[in-house]
Amino acid sequence: MTAQGQPNSPFNFIQVVIAALGAGYLNAIIFFIGIASGASMKVGSNPEKVVGFDNILQFTWLPLLVLGFVVFLIGRASKGFVKVAQWIGLAVAVLSMISPIMTATDVATGVTLSVIHVVTGAAWFFAVHYGNKKLHVPSKDVVLA
Repeated sequence: MTAQGQPNSPFNFIQVVIAALGAGYLNAIIFFIGIASGASMKVGSNPEKVVGFDNILQFTWLPLLVLGFVVFLIGRASKGFVKVAQWIGLAVAVLSMISPIMTATDVATGVTLSVIHVVTGAAWFFAVHYGNKKLHVPSKDVVLA
């Protein structure tokens, strides 16, 4: 805490954990909907390379948790870094949609993996949101009716 009573952290890391878990579960649902819609989940020229359920959770949880912790630590020293990291992470997630679209062996796989990228990007954006805003507290001289 600082002298003004404000926390010395850019955001609560628990919100990153909650966002990572929520995005992981939402991406798992999207994965199974994609499978039910006919997605083979095969990517690349190697027909044996299949994106599995474990890959979906791994590539959702690890980046959000690890990079969220890094942004949390750096953001304690420089609160402006959090807003930049928030937008860069969203941009990377949206731009990385190109990869599954270009390498998927069928359209359903490309769409499924692209939606997963968007959900992960949105989770990142809201997870590292700088939410510790200064609250207006009335002074003791003001009488509340």
